[in-house]
Amino acid sequence: MRLKMYQLGELVGILFLLAATAMQMFYLEPLKREIEWRLVAFNTQQSARIQANTIYENHLELMRRMNAPEEELKAIEARRDKTLDGYRNSDANISDFMVAKEGVENHLEIFTIALFAIGSLLAGFGRAFEMLTARRIASE
Repeated sequence: MRLKMYQLGELVGILFLLAATAMQMFYLEPLKREIEWRLVAFNTQQSARIQANTIYENHLELMRRMNAPEEELKAIEARRDKTLDGYRNSDANISDFMVAKEGVENHLEIFTIALFAIGSLLAGFGRAFEMLTARRIASE
């Protein structure tokens, strides 16, 4: 049994649909989840940075009002700066990750949509030609 051209087109279309589905399931969805997780972590880090800064500022203000020695104030400021520096590094890390992955994700989404559209068209045309051929054979 030899496959006709429209049957091959339908088979290729189904393979494109499977490829699009596999790309969506095994690459795009996990990538989106990872991006969402990193954004949640980033938001949590931002809240923690704001809270830490507020706590240190309140501590410094309280120590100033109590006329604390200048060395103690400088030590608190040094601890504050050291703590907030850790958050600055995490800001750079998340922004680098987002910039690197956003372009890849956009291109793969377009490619997946194109695969799905071409696969649907090929499978649909193959099925339509199959029905026309069956109708023509039945009418003869």
